[in-house]
Order: sequence, then C-alpha cells, then structure tokens
Amino acid sequence: MDKIKIIIVCLLVPFFVLAAFTFHKIKSKEEFQQKAVLAKEMRKAMEHLMLDLLKARKDTILNAPADGLWHNRIAFTHAKQGALEYWIKDGHLLRINNGKTILIADDIGDLRIRRQPQTPDIMEVQIEAQNNVSLISNLKVRINQ
Repeated sequence: MDKIKIIIVCLLVPFFVLAAFTFHKIKSKEEFQQKAVLAKEMRKAMEHLMLDLLKARKDTILNAPADGLWHNRIAFTHAKQGALEYWIKDGHLLRINNGKTILIADDIGDLRIRRQPQTPDIMEVQIEAQNNVSLISNLKVRINQ
C-alpha cells in the first residue's frame, strides 16, 4: 500500500509542477501582449502631446502652474492651432481644439504634468497606460519663451 502512495505522489508532483509552469507561461504571454497594446496607445499619446507642447509658449500654459505639484490636465495656446487642452476621461486621453474633442489614445489611466518653480520652462509629463497591467512613460519638454 505504501508503494502505491509513493508512486501516486511521484506522478502527481511533476504533473502539478508542469501545470503551474504552463499557467505561468500563459500568463506571461498575455501580459506581454497587453503591454504591447498599451505601449502603442502610450506612443500615440506621447507623440501628440510632445508635438503640441513643442509649439506652446510658457506664458500661455494654464492648469499646470510652476508650483512643483502634479496636475492631471493641461491647457495652453499652440503657436498655429490656438487653444488646446489635454485631459483624461473614462480612460481616454482627449484633446480639445476650437471646441472639438478628439480621442488621442485609449487605456490611459493617468496624465500627470508639473513644472518646477526653478525651471518653469521645463515641463515634466508622466503618462500611465493601464489595462490589467500598467506602463508608465516620462517625458521632459522645454517650453518656448
């Protein structure tokens, strides 16, 4: 009877180890695929925001004063397009220009913007994309005088 128990244990232990390893591999592959989708959305968000901020002027930035605190929306005047605003609603990064709201990226969980009092012409931007996993991207942009 003891030999049967030993044989059963010797068969079940490798089975459970193999099952756990397989589960871990599947979970890792799903996380990788989710992160790839989030990276694509984050790239779209950073691309739009960075290009617009490069054309902004320091004296026209609203909602992100040079106080060293993080803010979750930004409004500014673009050199050619006029007033622009970026903010997040229900996991979507939105851009408002001349009263028109444009969807920039999905699965964006947070947008954080700050300027330091010592360097008000440098804007720090953090974008966090989330969908079961999360990615965070950081960007610094020098704002025109």
